[in-house]
Amino acid sequence: MMEAKPIQVDVAKGDLIEGLIKGIEVITAFNDGAPSLTPSELAKRTGITRSAARRYLLTLVHVGFAATDGKTFWLTTKVLNLGRAYLDSARMPRAIMPFLQRLTHQLGESTNFSVMDGMEVVYVARFNAPKVLSPSFEPGQRLPAHTSTAGRVLLAALPDEQLRAWLEKVELVAYTYWSVTDKDELYKELVEIRNQGYGLTENQFEVGLRGVSVPVKSRNGTVIGAISVSMSIASCSKTEAAAKCLPALQSTANTLMLWI
Repeated sequence: MMEAKPIQVDVAKGDLIEGLIKGIEVITAFNDGAPSLTPSELAKRTGITRSAARRYLLTLVHVGFAATDGKTFWLTTKVLNLGRAYLDSARMPRAIMPFLQRLTHQLGESTNFSVMDGMEVVYVARFNAPKVLSPSFEPGQRLPAHTSTAGRVLLAALPDEQLRAWLEKVELVAYTYWSVTDKDELYKELVEIRNQGYGLTENQFEVGLRGVSVPVKSRNGTVIGAISVSMSIASCSKTEAAAKCLPALQSTANTLMLWI
């Protein structure tokens, strides 16, 4: 059902296209804190010269990935085609959707499948519950792993040495008053998740939002992602949420393991 397992490849420097690498860095230099950039600002963010930054930006304008007012540049919606290419070509999101759909109909809550990417968790598949108010996470969206229930489940699955190395590198930013920003406290919570086999968090990325998540494993026991339920904390208590969601989540994870 799933894609072939990736392997580590040692690539000779002569086989790399440095311009492509730098082009990706240029695109990802834009973010919420820098929705538009001048060539000088881009040069500082990417470590290239101003003239090179200008040429990259003009190239993006030429292919429709960026627009400009003559001074500053910003990305266009055409950049979304890059992420859409993954969603359209990868078998994993399509294969998991029927399971998420069944979960959502069973629980009446939005469900998703996520994977880790560096310091973030990425939503690769999601099925929204038919509610007026529903958490606004969509496929392709990234969240800081420490603020996401799925992210914490995936972090908890790491060997302790890797987990501690991740904690040393990460900056724990607060998104709500209740966000955990103390690394020792987060480590204790991750160990608890590791021991109990699931995660349940509230108010970590968005006030009023609760997540319940379990790991999804391959047949050889490797954790390859996490399935989660997103809900309002006003819908029920923590205990009720666990009793309602965990059996269905764990049953779905076990079924997926037979397919992977």
